Amino acid sequence: MGKKGMTKLVLTLVCFSIGSGIAAGDVLAAPPDNFTANMVMHEMAMPMAKMGNKMRAENPMMQGMVTITLTDEKKMIMMSTANKMYFEQPIRDERPSIYDSRAVIEKKKIGSETIDGHPCIKYDAVYYLKDQPAEKYKATIWEAQDLGGLVIKNEMIIPEDKRRGGPEKMVTEMKDIKVGGANPSMFEIPAGYKKASNMMELMGGMKGMDEMMKQKRKK
Repeated sequence: MGKKGMTKLVLTLVCFSIGSGIAAGDVLAAPPDNFTANMVMHEMAMPMAKMGNKMRAENPMMQGMVTITLTDEKKMIMMSTANKMYFEQPIRDERPSIYDSRAVIEKKKIGSETIDGHPCIKYDAVYYLKDQPAEKYKATIWEAQDLGGLVIKNEMIIPEDKRRGGPEKMVTEMKDIKVGGANPSMFEIPAGYKKASNMMELMGGMKGMDEMMKQKRKK
C-alpha cells in the first residue's frame, strides 16, 4: 500500500472527519460543545473528544495513532504516541460533521426511542455545511433529550461519489459520554514530538506499516 492509500485508510476511520458525568435527571439547554465519548463504528470503539471546533480521535486499528482536526485552522494533525512524531496536512475533501458548528440540520420527527439509557427523539434529517449547501447528506439521527439534543446515534447515507468502495450507510453511536471531559491539552502537540515529513515516516517506515496491516487483519 502506498502513501496515498495509507492516508485514505487513516482518514476513513476518523472522518466519521464528554471530566464530569451527567447525573440522572439533569437536562442541558443546548447540545454540549465540550465532551468526550467512545464513538462506536463498525463494532469498533474510537475514543474521541470535542471542544468547540476542535476534534480528537484515537485510531482503534493503529495503537498510538491520534488524529486532531482543527476546523477553524482548516488543519489536520496526525500523531504517533509510540514514535513521538506528528504530521500536519490541510483538511481536504471534507465530509460534513453533524457536530460541526457550521452544520445546518433540516429534520423531521419520526419517533422516540431510548438509546443507551438516554431518552431520544428520532429524526429523518438532511445536513450540510453553511458554505457548501449543495453537498447535502441524508441521515436518521437520535437526539438525546437529557444531553440538550446531542446526536448520540447517526445513520448517514453516503453519496455514491463519496463511497470509494466503502459501504452505502455509515452508522455511528456515542457511548460513555462525559460532558466537560475535554481539555485544551488534548488538542495540542506534546512537547518533544518531532515533525514527520510524510505518513510513512510517522508510522515508522515499512516495518510500522506492516505491523499496522497485521493489526488490521486481526480485527
